[in-house]
Amino acid sequence: VRAVAFPSSDLVISASRDATVRLWRLLSQGPPKYDCSISSHGSAFINAISYQPPSPDFPEGLIVSGGKDTIIEVRQPGKPPDDNAEALLLGHGHNICALDNSTEGNYIVSGSWDSSARVWEIGKWECSAVLEGHQGSVWAVLAYDKNTIITGSLA
Repeated sequence: VRAVAFPSSDLVISASRDATVRLWRLLSQGPPKYDCSISSHGSAFINAISYQPPSPDFPEGLIVSGGKDTIIEVRQPGKPPDDNAEALLLGHGHNICALDNSTEGNYIVSGSWDSSARVWEIGKWECSAVLEGHQGSVWAVLAYDKNTIITGSLA
């Protein structure tokens, strides 16, 4: 497991090197028992995950995942893995290693080994900004508020 998100007290989402995104739903408390289902299955390691809370357009919220194949997949949690994703975001030239969503629900930010971070508009599914200038991989991204994105790299 490379990344986890906790949308609620009874749901955990995990991303793994086995190329899956899994949903773990709490069935019972003491001892905890979970039901596991596969939300999506990619072609390579999935390293980063984030969750966008429900909105009028996406009442179940959105799972955002990315990894070694350089594709960011955006999917509603209730969709079967064989159904089409809401969006496949293309633009990074190397492994995606960080994802975050704005609290306002209007954009996703991604970081990559290609030394860039990108901002993607939810609903339009286009890259609206490329944040360049890092000397190394962008290992961390944070959508701090509607006007501020924080990125971190090692160099």
